[in-house]
Amino acid sequence: MLKKVSRAVAPSAETVSKWSAFIQWVNKYLLLIIIAILGLYLYLYPEILTKMWKGMRAYSGDAGSKITFEALFQASLFFLCASYIVRRGKKILENKLLSHLAMDTGVKHTIVALLTYCVWFLVALLTLSILGVNLKNLAIVFGALSVGIGFGLQNIVNNFVSGIIILFERPIKEGDWVVINGQEGIVKSIRIRATLLETFDNSNVLIPNADILSGNVINWTHANMNGRVVVPVSVSYDTNLEQARDILMGLAADEPRLLKNPAPYVWVTNFGDNGIDMELRGVTDNVMNKGSIRSDLMFRVFRAFADNHIEIPFPQRVVHLKKEENE
Repeated sequence: MLKKVSRAVAPSAETVSKWSAFIQWVNKYLLLIIIAILGLYLYLYPEILTKMWKGMRAYSGDAGSKITFEALFQASLFFLCASYIVRRGKKILENKLLSHLAMDTGVKHTIVALLTYCVWFLVALLTLSILGVNLKNLAIVFGALSVGIGFGLQNIVNNFVSGIIILFERPIKEGDWVVINGQEGIVKSIRIRATLLETFDNSNVLIPNADILSGNVINWTHANMNGRVVVPVSVSYDTNLEQARDILMGLAADEPRLLKNPAPYVWVTNFGDNGIDMELRGVTDNVMNKGSIRSDLMFRVFRAFADNHIEIPFPQRVVHLKKEENE
């Protein structure tokens, strides 16, 4: 007899939709659920707050209690809940609260980053307090850390301090178009140790914060979004330069992305070996578009010069063949 082979029945679209809606609901209200659970837990066990207060008194003179399984469980639960609250609070602060304020993006990022660092530091202290660690004894830990810094953590501390300086001084900020150590791209985030740079090839580059402060940085969008567009072109020596200049100025006047003030202009930059070098220069109010503006203008220049019989020269070489005497 042939046995029937059981096949797994795929869930219906309605079931998938219900589960998806349930997951979205949980993700939306998980922050409130965690806060409610944490509040209920503290209500049922108020001695935790007393322990935290005693632990926060660094010079109380009381010896730190031994770490018990109960304290470890309570500290772990608090740290996990606090971690989720900090992450969700950071997103809410960025996307809902600060997004409605007329404030520069870099200032918003600085506020969020500094608040996050302070809250994480407070969470760490509270977690140690729940464990029963007397904060007065942390001086020993900091002393050990100073020895470690002296031997091998200078680079980490240097990058951390540099990151704080970058957040306050703001030589670069999120969204800036920068060139750092030969790497060109958009600043995506400024982290504790390094800055994340997204290149125009869609690759991510982590640059240590100390290298940003100690090296040369080109920031195209530091003060404003204005930027210069340069279109180089060469013409032959028998060209009417005034006609070529008028054509270039007309093309610049027809480009809506170039500012009228300051007005575009044309320079003769060099009498080269193959032709006369000229440059059309203008300013755009969005430097991010300068590549596309330059390319579009070069298309129009090539077509306009061809229509007006203006030659764009190219290198030419004359080769002389010397005849051998024995032939």
